[in-house]
Amino acid sequence: MTNQKKKHTKLIGGIIIGAGLILGGIFTVRVIEKIPNGYVGVVYSPNGGVKEATLDQGWNVVGFFDKVTKYPVRMQTVSNSDIKVATSDGKNIEMDIAYNYVVRPDKVVAVFNKFGAVKVEQIENSYLRSRLWDAARKVISKYSVIDTYGQKSAEAASEIQKTFAEDMSKYGFVIDDLTLGVPKPDKATQDAIDARVKSSQELERSQTEIKIAKAEAEKKKIEAEGVANANDIIKKSISDEIIENKKIESNETIQKKFIEKWNGQMPKATGKDSILQLPLNDE
Repeated sequence: MTNQKKKHTKLIGGIIIGAGLILGGIFTVRVIEKIPNGYVGVVYSPNGGVKEATLDQGWNVVGFFDKVTKYPVRMQTVSNSDIKVATSDGKNIEMDIAYNYVVRPDKVVAVFNKFGAVKVEQIENSYLRSRLWDAARKVISKYSVIDTYGQKSAEAASEIQKTFAEDMSKYGFVIDDLTLGVPKPDKATQDAIDARVKSSQELERSQTEIKIAKAEAEKKKIEAEGVANANDIIKKSISDEIIENKKIESNETIQKKFIEKWNGQMPKATGKDSILQLPLNDE
């Protein structure tokens, strides 16, 4: 082998050794990964898969090729607009639904294994939204469209939360504080609601008028009974003795007036059948 060939062989060997050292160094290089407050990190290594040990908040050292996916373990709020559902009376409505959630720290690896290295926001807008829609569809189908506007709205929200939470608990999602927005019906449903509300208002007004009329009648009845009772009391208070006394007083008054007008002359009689005439002063 010539000196030139020996030099060439040594050069190739040096390159191979150098490349090996470089690659080995790269695989042993570490990088710093920051986990925000309220999150944990799941580490995926190309040569080892998902690591069971998770990263806590703060600065963490990971491998150069490692991938870290962060999951919230502090309460997060998600708002979903225009969830389409149908009521028990066949009315189509859309509802805004908001809820809070956290991921259990001991379940974040399972979440990663199910959904892969995707951001949690993608899970919120896809899988969580579809499961929420399914829970809302099942629950709202038990209520009429009027129920969703009234006091049963809170009852429906509680039932949706329970159904949704039970569905997601197996994946480590804890659902809490679910609220329903005001239903947004289609035009036909809105017209039906308006007609029903108007009918209800008219019925309420009629009932109010009936109550007023009954109150007025009762008032008049009470007043009439009061007058009758008063008359009855007066009637009962006038005894026969009082009536007789009144007669005597009346006769005495007549006699007194007669005496006051009498001129002192005795009555005259002009015939057998004549009428007795009493002379008075004013004759």
